[in-house]
Amino acid sequence: MDYSVGELARRSGLTVRALHHYEELGLLRPSGRSEAGYRQYNEADVRRLHRLLALRQTGLALKDIGPLLDGEDPPLREVLAQQIGQIEAQMVRQRALLDALQHVARRADMSEAAEPPPFAAAGKTLIDHLLFAMSMMRMHDKYLSDADRQSLATLKSEMGEQRLSDAEAEWPRLIAQARQAMQDGVPAQSPEVQAIARRWVELTEAFVGKNEALRAKVSTMYAKEGELQRYTGVTPELIAYLREAMAAVRAQKPGTAPAA
Repeated sequence: MDYSVGELARRSGLTVRALHHYEELGLLRPSGRSEAGYRQYNEADVRRLHRLLALRQTGLALKDIGPLLDGEDPPLREVLAQQIGQIEAQMVRQRALLDALQHVARRADMSEAAEPPPFAAAGKTLIDHLLFAMSMMRMHDKYLSDADRQSLATLKSEMGEQRLSDAEAEWPRLIAQARQAMQDGVPAQSPEVQAIARRWVELTEAFVGKNEALRAKVSTMYAKEGELQRYTGVTPELIAYLREAMAAVRAQKPGTAPAA
C-alpha cells in the first residue's frame, strides 16, 4: 500500500513540513510518484521512518542518523525490541529523578514543620539535600544497572507513601543512635546495639530487598563514596560495628539475616 505525503503525515503524527525536511536531508525519500507527480511512500519507507524516529528518540542529531539508516535494515521486531528497551531505560531514569525530587520535597515539608533533631542538628539545608539528590543519581548510574534501579523503585512503590516517609524519617535517628553508641564505646555485642542492628537490617530490606547481588552493590557504593558517607554518616567503621552486633545476634538465634 502506498501513502501520499499528507496521509503519511497524518497517520504518523508528523507534519508534512517535517517529512519534506527529512527528504531535503536525504533521510526519507519517497519511493515513487503518482501519475500527477505527487510523492508516494511504500511500506519500506514507513519502516525507514520508524527507524528514523526511534534513533531520534535516543538523542542523536539528524546529521548522525543518515549513516545508520543507510546501514543494514534490521527486522522490524528487532527495531521494536531496541526501542522498547530504550524507552524502558528512560522510564527507569525518570523514576529515579522523580524519587530524588520527592525526597527533597519531603525534606522541605519536614523543615517547614520545624522537625526535631537529629535532622535539624545535622545542619543540612534544602540546598544540601538537593545537591545530594543530584550526587545520588550519579552514584546510581555508576554502581547500579537499570534493572537494579527498577527493583529499588518497585520496593519504594510497594512501601506506600506513609511507610516510605516514616522510614526515611527513622533512618537519620537510627544512624545517630548507632554512631553515638560506637563513639561511647558501647560493645557491639550489647543488647542496645544488637537492637539497633536488627532494626537496621529491617530498614535495609525495606529499601533494598533481599537480593544479595543488589545489596552488595549498595554496600560497595557506601564503602567507596565519601560524599555518601559524609551526608548519611554511614561509614565503613559504622558498618563493621553493626556487622559485629549482627554476628552476636546470629550466635543467639541461628538464621537471623546478615547486616547491610
